[in-house]
Parts: sequence; structure tokens; C-alpha cells
Amino acid sequence: MSNDNFKDRLNRFQSSIAPSGKKKVQKAPPERYQRLAAAMGGELIDRQAGSYVLIRRFYSHDYRHGSLRLRDAAGVTDIPVSAYTLLAEEGTLDLSSMVFLDTETTGLGGSGVVAFLIGCGSLRPDGLEVRQYLIPDYADECAMLEDLLEEFGQDMVAVSYNGAAFDLPILKDRMIINRVAGEIEFGRHLDLLHATRRLFKRRLKDCTLGNIEQRLFDFKRTDDIPGYLVPSVYFDWLSEEQLDLMPGVLEHNRLDIVSLLFLASHIARVGESCGEVLDQVDDLHSLSRVYGRRKQKGLVQDIYERIDGIEPGRAADDILLYHSMNFKRLKAADRAVAIWRQLAEGAGREAYWANIELAKHYEHAEKDPARARGFAVRAAEICPYGNSHRKQLTHRINRLTAGINRD
Repeated sequence: MSNDNFKDRLNRFQSSIAPSGKKKVQKAPPERYQRLAAAMGGELIDRQAGSYVLIRRFYSHDYRHGSLRLRDAAGVTDIPVSAYTLLAEEGTLDLSSMVFLDTETTGLGGSGVVAFLIGCGSLRPDGLEVRQYLIPDYADECAMLEDLLEEFGQDMVAVSYNGAAFDLPILKDRMIINRVAGEIEFGRHLDLLHATRRLFKRRLKDCTLGNIEQRLFDFKRTDDIPGYLVPSVYFDWLSEEQLDLMPGVLEHNRLDIVSLLFLASHIARVGESCGEVLDQVDDLHSLSRVYGRRKQKGLVQDIYERIDGIEPGRAADDILLYHSMNFKRLKAADRAVAIWRQLAEGAGREAYWANIELAKHYEHAEKDPARARGFAVRAAEICPYGNSHRKQLTHRINRLTAGINRD
């Protein structure tokens, strides 16, 4: 660190401590702060507690994010809350009430981690506005956090990607350390990572935001700075005032926020349409499992009809088994039995459970212990589990054999 940089920091620290009985004098920000603001195309905001750079970028309705236009994404209204939740919730949301939040930090966790760049995005009548708060130095964090609070309120919805585990805890800690506030006030928080995993992890496996952008929206970033390099770019500014890569950090943060809007809109359409916008079997099945958790058996059946229309009788075994059990709960025994008989000829876990269900069906519903015993024996032959399952099967087979002998 140069002597000039050290003196700048020392002077700022001294200026924040006013002698008793004297009015604290606010000093002008260092000249390097102005250079940072100019290089980032932002405005230097000077407060009593410090200074920060505010960068505003606007995306019009004509903006394209891969194969999608902002106009189409922003047109979603009256979104059911349950589009984003595992369990059914009453009420609706609107994209215009959402603040899309993303931070860039000096590390991955711990009390010393600072969010040096905080991005917030909001829909406006003519597009999306992204506001980025960038601190020139650690001593300016308090000023940024004080103004950041104005982004939120009880009528706003905070939207993030893994924010529940990362962004929000860090911001809360920094608010407390700087004696700014104990909490960030908002109506509710939507962490889109969880909704994304519920709907798309089965098919996409990798649910990082970059992969989601490519696979769902056909959007591929060019010359994007890797996340692990972001802290070092800020450290280069602090130590050497290097800014070559800082615009890339800001662009990385902006694109995260823009993608949050498109992802929130896409998940909303899935919820609004009960999956009509989905055309992949794995995604449809993932949605049916959400409905299953909510005990919405009719919606689970509707999803199965769509799956069967896409892949008649050829869906994966676990999908077929899941939906056979839904037919059982709906008391549609003929449809459940048809699926079980198809699966029973295999040798995997699903075949085992299909044979178990057929044994139960023929013993209790059809009163045919001989056929029930045949399926129980087959289940014992392919049982992929341990002794407890085998003991239960032995007991079942013995009971059925005794019943046959009595007849």
C-alpha cells in the first residue's frame, strides 16, 4: 500500500471522531474516490458516515436475455405465492413489488467478510433499473448500508439466489457491526435457489445461476469474470488502485440481477399455468412431486396425463412408480395395477415395490392369495434392501401359503 493511500485512510478515520463539545467537520472525499466513480460511470455519494459510488443501469423492454425479451418477462402479474414455495400458500405477488438483490463480497463467509458491492434491481413502467452500491474503502461501509435500507420496506419482496444462506446473513451482520440496523425490513424473502432446485434439478443437475441462464433462457455470458476472482479485483483496487477488471465485476453483478428477474418470471408462469409452460418430462415430474407434497392428487394426475402424452409408457421407472401410488390414493386401482405390472418385470428398486403392491392388491382387493404369493416371491428374489424387508416378505409369503393351503 502506498503512503498516500495509508494517509487517506488515517485521515478518514480521524475525521470520524469528533472531539467532545466540537462539531464534527465533514471532509471532502479523496480524489481517488472521484476517479473510481468516473471509471465506473457512477455518481459519488458523500454522506456524514462516508462515501460510496452509485451506478445506475437501465434495461428497456426491448432488452433480450438469450431467447427472451424483458417485455415478456415483466408482463407477469398476480403471481400465486405458492409458485415459489414448497407448500401451498394463499395470496399473490407482483413483480413490481420485488427488489432483486445480489452482493459481491470479500470472501465466502465469516465475521470479517464485507459486501463491497451490493446490487438492487426493480421493475419500472418502462423497464428494469439496476442500482449498484460500491464502497471505495472499508471505512465507507456504514454510509452505503444506511442508504441501502431505503431500498426495502414492508411492502417490498426481497428476491435473491441463495440469499437466505449467504447474502442476507452477511448484510445483517454488517448492519449490526456498523450499528446501522438490527434487521433489513421487507415483507418477505424469496430465495429462488430453492424453487429452482425443486423444479429443474432432476433434469439440469447443476443449479448454479450461470447454468440456469444457459439451459432455461439460452443466455451465455461472454468474458464473464469468475466468481472466485471477484474479491481479488477489489483488493487490487484497495492496494494498487487498479481498475482494469472492476467493470467486469459490476457487469457480473448486473447480469445476476437481470437473471433473477427472468427466473422469477419463469417460475411464476410455471405456477400460474400449473405446468402448462413446461415441456420436459423431468420438469413436469418435479412439479408433480410439489403437488404431491401438498396432497393435490388431482393436479398430480393431470401432470401424469401430460407425461404419458409425451412419452407413452416410456417414462422412467421412478416416475411411473410415483404416479402409480397417486392412482392408488385416487382409488383408480386399474391404472395403478397396469403400471405395477409393467414395472414388476424389471429388477430394480421400482420393480421390487411394484411386486409388493401387486401382492397387496391381489391379496386384499382381488382375494387371490395364489397370485399374491407369486408377486411376493418375485419381490423376495429381487429385494434390494436388508434383513428387515426380507423378514417382512418371508412373513407375507408364509401367511399367503397358509391361506392357500386352507383353501
